[in-house]
Amino acid sequence: MPVVDSKQEMLPVGDVLRIAAENTQSEYAVEFVYATFVKEVQMPGSKFFRYGNTIYVIHASEKEPRKGMFRALNADTAQNFMASGFQFVIDAYKAGFDTLVTQFKDQSLINIFRNVAKNPPNPGMGYNVQMLDNGDYQVALQLGTPRGGAEQ
Repeated sequence: MPVVDSKQEMLPVGDVLRIAAENTQSEYAVEFVYATFVKEVQMPGSKFFRYGNTIYVIHASEKEPRKGMFRALNADTAQNFMASGFQFVIDAYKAGFDTLVTQFKDQSLINIFRNVAKNPPNPGMGYNVQMLDNGDYQVALQLGTPRGGAEQ
């Protein structure tokens, strides 16, 4: 499914989810992806960010609220996705997160982290990439200088 340039057309959330699911070759039906997303953004400790035709969802750790897991659902162009990643790092740090972790299959997504790290928006920002036993990639993203404490 082709991506849609958000500078030309802002898609409804359902279309973003459908395109993201198709482009990542999700094993789940679009209806399941949508229902899961609705539940996901209503969970305690979750934060939802949207930039153009890209949606980011963060789930804060119950034990360490400044840490969390995130995922991106993209239906935008590569250039817009790259820009949204940069803004997401800024906004997630402002929202109180110091460290976020994500997992994905597509090796090319590592380029987003590389590009943001070339010109980090926050002091102390960095990332670490690991390949998991199942072949997926995991990135631990330090959004900036750790602030300590649990306040968000």
